[in-house]
Amino acid sequence: MKKRSVNWFKIRVFFIGLLLFLSFAVIVGRMFQLQVLKKEKLYQMAAQQQYGQIPLVPKRGIIYDRKGNELAVSIEVDSVYADCRNGIEPEKTAKLLASILKTDLTELRRKLQSRRAFEWVQRKIPAREAEEIKALRLKGIHFIRENQRFYPNGSLAAQVIGFVGLDSKGLEGLELQYDPLLMGKSHVWTVERDARGRPIMIEEIPSNAEDHLRNIVLTLDKHVQYVVETELARAVERWNAKGGFAIAMEPSTGKILAMASSPSFNPNQFLQSKPKAWRNRAISDVFEPGSVFKAFLAAAVLEENLVRPTDSFFCENGAYKVYDHTIHDSKRHGWLTFQQILKVSSNIGAAKVGEKLGKETFYRYLCAFGFGEKTKIPLPGEAKGIVHHPRYWPPVALNTISFGQGIAVTGIQLVGALSALANKGVLMKPLIVEKITDEKGNVVQVFKPEVVRRVVSEATARKVLQLLKTTTEKGGTGEEAVPAGYEVAGKTGTAQKVDGLFGGYAEGRYTSSFMGIAPVEDPKFSLLVVIDEPQGAIYGGTVAAPAFRAICEKVLPYLNAYPKGTMVVKGKSPSGEEGDNEGTFETTLDTKQVGSLGNGAEKVIMPDLTGLTMRSALSRMEGKGLIIKISGSGRVVEQTPPAGTVVEKGDICFLKLGSPSSSL
Repeated sequence: MKKRSVNWFKIRVFFIGLLLFLSFAVIVGRMFQLQVLKKEKLYQMAAQQQYGQIPLVPKRGIIYDRKGNELAVSIEVDSVYADCRNGIEPEKTAKLLASILKTDLTELRRKLQSRRAFEWVQRKIPAREAEEIKALRLKGIHFIRENQRFYPNGSLAAQVIGFVGLDSKGLEGLELQYDPLLMGKSHVWTVERDARGRPIMIEEIPSNAEDHLRNIVLTLDKHVQYVVETELARAVERWNAKGGFAIAMEPSTGKILAMASSPSFNPNQFLQSKPKAWRNRAISDVFEPGSVFKAFLAAAVLEENLVRPTDSFFCENGAYKVYDHTIHDSKRHGWLTFQQILKVSSNIGAAKVGEKLGKETFYRYLCAFGFGEKTKIPLPGEAKGIVHHPRYWPPVALNTISFGQGIAVTGIQLVGALSALANKGVLMKPLIVEKITDEKGNVVQVFKPEVVRRVVSEATARKVLQLLKTTTEKGGTGEEAVPAGYEVAGKTGTAQKVDGLFGGYAEGRYTSSFMGIAPVEDPKFSLLVVIDEPQGAIYGGTVAAPAFRAICEKVLPYLNAYPKGTMVVKGKSPSGEEGDNEGTFETTLDTKQVGSLGNGAEKVIMPDLTGLTMRSALSRMEGKGLIIKISGSGRVVEQTPPAGTVVEKGDICFLKLGSPSSSL
């Protein structure tokens, strides 16, 4: 029987067909993997090779003061980058750029040798340096316009406003607190490359009118802020102090008119200052208030009808032992009325008044005034102070807290509580932001004054103000705080600082303060001035009260609260219109009249303007510096300060116009 022959041809055809089928299946599978499963990843890889995307610093919203003055803006500046694949000469280019940009030559050379298509050389450079580099026409060196934050007033309100980093992210202050609102829409600059990575097409830098940013309008007043900062800095320098802060608040609304810390810094060059200068002391520093706290003790005992201003207390001739602790007065006193206790600031008298009040009741009033809790002002870094529950008070605590020791507060708490007394007993929430607008100026959100609670009755608040007024009268500890032509109410404070290292109180280290309300009959603002560790004097009436007076004398006329004897008459305004023509003009005197005193402040001598027309009077002054308030029409019949008076740049001067017979 014959064997059947094997058909090798069919077998070969079968295996070849199978091989082709498997190959086709592999190809289809690979195509499916690349085009479906890995599509997004491959698109991204292709885009990274074909395009270079450079994130640009977004534009930020503007920060204004309450009168529309710009405090923080965004400006366009040049940033330098290098295309290191485009025939650049690293050694030569690095030397030229380093000499202009004042940067490290080794680091710059390393960047230029990287062979990358895009390498930052330096971002946000000054216009002068940009022009010098452009004039060199260096191969491979290019420029991009970026947004940079700029603070046109330098250090003014620096701790409140804060600053941003190189990427335009808020790092401190309002810039940090409202960063999501201030930050505009981010843009990306796209560069198309060929297979070797060389740019073949560059898109225009995005310039979208809709940046979706927000502007912030503050309650701060630029002029008030300037005056407060200037006088605070002078007081810190005068007493060679470690630092200080001051806050001015509108009592009826809680609006912050000024908030200053010293030492300050320039947010345009924040890296050149120490981080501790960035701290907003007014809300973050916790300290024992000292005798300023007696004002709130007075409010509590008067509201509870436990003490009358005429009630007398024996002040132990300067030494009063409570348990194992002896309380001292700066001077020996015998019998004093409650009014006199506040006027001369007797610690022993305050301690005895506190005993009548009791710790539970006193604690209730401390909480009502807002001590021991944050005010929730929209600023980062606010502390809440230290107010323990009475169950944890040692036996002597009631006595010492009565004159401001054994308790810790913040500046914003103090000025808020004082404002409650000036606001007929009603505590207001502090306001620092007035409204938010969009990029076109349309109002998006308005922040209205917010009542926290009523603390004491209107009658009690009025009584406390009258008691605090006596402390600024002759013989009171605060008589140095009274501005000429005004009546103010206030309280001095001198507190020994706690030694954080060894416990107890530190020898020779004090906090000196004065808080007051001006004018007392129609409060325009509450003002707190705190000087940290002054040298040469320690008492608040000597150290802080004069700064309070200087601020009041410059700010109150600006807020239309004039000294007694000032008369505003009706007549033609400078523009020729009838009506109350009170006007404001910024000017300065002839530079030949300007002198310099030891503290570096510019001084000018007020000329005699009596008898001159308004136009002639203003023509005697040049430039900017003094704020001139004009009322009436005709010729100058009275001027304040009088001729020959030495005044400082930024002072307010009054010119009353009329006929010679109208002179007072």
